[in-house]
Amino acid sequence: MEDISNINDNEQEDKSLRPFDEEKDVVQNVYDKIQNMDREVVKEDDFYKYFYNLLDTSTNFCTFKYVKLVKNIDEEWISAIEEALPSLHHVVMNPRKFIEEDREIVNMAMARNITTESLRHLIQHSNLIDKYDEDGTVIPNRILNVFKEESLNIYENRFICTLIAELQHFVNKRYNVIFENTKDELGAFFKMESIIDNYTETVDYKLQVNIRDKQSDEKNEKDNDDIFQRLVKIHRQVNGLASTEFITEMRTMPSVRHPIVKTNAIKKNMYYKACYKLWNFIYSYNKVGYTVDLVKREPVISKAFEKDIYDSFIFNYAMLHNQVGDPYKLDINKKKKEKNIDVKYIRQSLEEIVDNSGMSIDNLKRLINNELTAIDERKKREANEVEKLRRKSNRTKTDSSE
Repeated sequence: MEDISNINDNEQEDKSLRPFDEEKDVVQNVYDKIQNMDREVVKEDDFYKYFYNLLDTSTNFCTFKYVKLVKNIDEEWISAIEEALPSLHHVVMNPRKFIEEDREIVNMAMARNITTESLRHLIQHSNLIDKYDEDGTVIPNRILNVFKEESLNIYENRFICTLIAELQHFVNKRYNVIFENTKDELGAFFKMESIIDNYTETVDYKLQVNIRDKQSDEKNEKDNDDIFQRLVKIHRQVNGLASTEFITEMRTMPSVRHPIVKTNAIKKNMYYKACYKLWNFIYSYNKVGYTVDLVKREPVISKAFEKDIYDSFIFNYAMLHNQVGDPYKLDINKKKKEKNIDVKYIRQSLEEIVDNSGMSIDNLKRLINNELTAIDERKKREANEVEKLRRKSNRTKTDSSE
């Protein structure tokens, strides 16, 4: 009990000297404020000391664990896509076109574009003429109609459309796993069960808190913030390109297959060359490109955390006691109970030593082993001294009896 009080005194002094930080976690801020509200006064209260002793010497079952995702992204594929995106954007906004001609013999009433080629064709095909007037007018029944229009259906455009489809799949698959696919067990879990013998009453206390983490989007990523934001930007740009009018129109046309045919445009044009480089990178990239590790921790409940738990218990007890219509008076002038040194207490003490000593684990092991060896030798010496005294006392009794 004294050890815990001393540790908490020191912690309280540190927190009182620490200014509240507006950029710090808002929950941490309110926790610090609660910790600084009359804690010293409450700690000296007789009932607090009495009930804290009951808690400290009782058997309390506590479970504390937390689970979080640790994410890492391979920067190689992020950089490769970023390098090619300006070129990809240029060719999407400025697609290559060619003039496509469509020839069809139609009735005169449906002819929309009569060209010199139509007239030459008519001269060569007199069967399309109905009659010749005396004034030399030729009246055909049908004529060759030549349709000319711009078309996007060229290999380079189909290559770009297929590339964007492959790129969208490549990026979205990784983005969804990294940002959106979370698990229900993410968060923190705490459970406490305790039965306190208050001499005149029994207090059965159960508390369970389960915090599930639902915030898994990119706004909540703190570690490696730069690369996560780069991925968010890539995701937005690639999906934006995939929804352009050009790509929407090109989706009705056949896609291309790997390997890509290096046409003159793909071979010589700087923008298409960059897109070709990206295509080969995607097809040769055989790594996942990220890691999402589920980290589970069940840390030892420290003495400082234990004090917070006990304080919460005492407050809840006092709150309920205060609501009783005719509250009964407790006799707190009882003999204090002694705390058993159990495995939990030893673990807590070791945890505090590791966290606060500033020594390495190896140095602590050597120190503890040396101290345990010294204690063992001292105990043996004391036991030998006691045995010598016992034997001497027995000899004295024997001599006196004779």
